Amino acid sequence: AATGTITGTVTFTGPPPAMKPVALGGDPQCAAQHQGPVLAGDALVHDGKVENAFVYVKDGLGTRTFAVPETPVTIDQVGCLYQPHVAGAQTCQSIEFVNGDPTLHNVHGMPGRSAPWNFGMALQGSKRRIRIENPEVMIPVTCDVHPWMRGYLGVLPHPYFAVTGADGRFTLRGVPAGEYVLAAWHERFGTREAPLTLGAGETKDVAFAYAGGGN
Repeated sequence: AATGTITGTVTFTGPPPAMKPVALGGDPQCAAQHQGPVLAGDALVHDGKVENAFVYVKDGLGTRTFAVPETPVTIDQVGCLYQPHVAGAQTCQSIEFVNGDPTLHNVHGMPGRSAPWNFGMALQGSKRRIRIENPEVMIPVTCDVHPWMRGYLGVLPHPYFAVTGADGRFTLRGVPAGEYVLAAWHERFGTREAPLTLGAGETKDVAFAYAGGGN
């Protein structure tokens, strides 16, 4: 089928909300990996551009089905923080959690549409894979050992999603021509939606804007 590309930017107008410092002192192995204060990372805004927004096609793909990628999505635990902080995967795609720290972690996922998971990772370099069958935006992932650790995972039945970087930009390639609802999610700023019509060979730019304290 003929396809197009969806690009865009997620912005924030006004002073962004403050991020709280993370108290790493409870685990010396965590604190030793950082110099200076560590912020929660839940409101990263750079010159008005929003980082870690999850942008995805919410509606319009109909009954289309998509091959599951063979490459796993990797979520590491480095400096007692989830990296990346926000990630996306397709349904039934392997999601590999890695313990990059010389300390005990446990990965506690709390989906609303699938069974929760909770497993320990005691050894540095250890890996554990899971698959999630049911779509859900978003699934919080925590660590019971280090309560400040929090990440988010979006699971969709298609590959048309992205996480914004420090420039607030996103790109969705190879989207079939059609009419869609595009959505942006952010853990503190809330959600935004935008309808769009994408033509074959077309690149459509979409802007999502947050302001004030979010919602």
